[in-house]
Amino acid sequence: MLRAVRTVLALSFALMLLGACTGGGDEGEEQGGAVTITVLDYYGEATPFSEDVIAGFEAKYPDIKVAYEAGDWDTMHEKFTVRVSSGDSPDVATMDMTWIPTFASKGIFANLTDLSGGQLNGAPIEDAYTPGALEAMTYEGNYVTMMFDFDAYSLYYRSDHFKDKGIEVPTNWDELQAAAGQLAEDTNGDGECDKYCFVVEGNDCFHWCQFLFQDGGSILNADNTAAAFNSPEGLSAMEYYKSFLDDGSGMYWGEAQGEKIRGVKDERIGMFMDGPYFMGIMKDGAPDQSGMWGVTQAPYSKEPGSYLGGTGLSIPVNAPHPDQAWTFIQYMLELPQQIGVYTLAGAAPATSAALESPELSKPDPYFGDEAPFPVFMDAMATATHFPYVPAWDEVDTTIGNMVQSVMLGKATPEQALADGEAEANQELAG
Repeated sequence: MLRAVRTVLALSFALMLLGACTGGGDEGEEQGGAVTITVLDYYGEATPFSEDVIAGFEAKYPDIKVAYEAGDWDTMHEKFTVRVSSGDSPDVATMDMTWIPTFASKGIFANLTDLSGGQLNGAPIEDAYTPGALEAMTYEGNYVTMMFDFDAYSLYYRSDHFKDKGIEVPTNWDELQAAAGQLAEDTNGDGECDKYCFVVEGNDCFHWCQFLFQDGGSILNADNTAAAFNSPEGLSAMEYYKSFLDDGSGMYWGEAQGEKIRGVKDERIGMFMDGPYFMGIMKDGAPDQSGMWGVTQAPYSKEPGSYLGGTGLSIPVNAPHPDQAWTFIQYMLELPQQIGVYTLAGAAPATSAALESPELSKPDPYFGDEAPFPVFMDAMATATHFPYVPAWDEVDTTIGNMVQSVMLGKATPEQALADGEAEANQELAG
């Protein structure tokens, strides 16, 4: 149903583009001669776009007012598509980096290379980001978004129980398997882990694809025309991921289990892979576990690997006020606002200046007075962004369904990979 809705919305947007202007002037809502831009944001309650931040922007740029619209991640994809396709486009929108490939390939975003002249706050855009971030922001040689926060996975683990049980922090797949087995507890004797388990997550590409990358595999072929995950590396990654459920050291966590922080709080979860944003979730949702957790590089088979995600700031191609929107984006990418991504939202800022700031290298009492951000920065350096193809939403769903079918025992890894490959190739072919 969701896939059909997205297809209809994409078609309606394409038809709208045929008759729409690709960029607006300054006509539209004004307040005392000031242009009003609309900012559509999915962060929710803990947002870096605070009232104080927006007030600071309006004080610095009195000729621009901000109409802030709060949303949420779950509905943002469809809400943004409807708004843009109906001609009621926001000027700036927070975009999950996993949505960028589909939207960019459909021509929904403004060309930020042209709009910016290649400059961000008076310096080359290339100087503001790591090479991996720059690649993730680029489609057909042009920037289509500016990365605002980043997401790359590392290993969270109960360091207190590692110490109590004499478990070594794992660095490779074999060591991770051994550590999970030592950490896991079966308190009711049913042969399955129910305390301090390693989390196995299905229904998305994020978690399984990192194991695919870590074993040297890839999602699509070199020119993004066909699936490449049905490979020896794909099979190895799928069998390895499933093995945590088979040997009793892992616990499956899907939509039916609810938010993962529930399992952290009640101690069903003792080890999992996730991004830097989850540090803030843990501090809010399980404050009593301060000092009990550690973060380390995700163990790997052949090479370090994670998906590269996060949040991008994008301007729709039919935004009413693109120049003022770009001014706002530049403001949000200044160092104080980037630090606010961490202090206000608990997420990881994306610019190099913010990542290298002392604020992010402080020891964190929640994580045993270690500094966790350098771990995630290392993960970002070797992470892979999802491919820029029009059918990425559909391929992503297919991969999630494929992984879930294996983890729930509904298909063998070989069968699921073959079926997933066939379906993904159909989607890529249009």
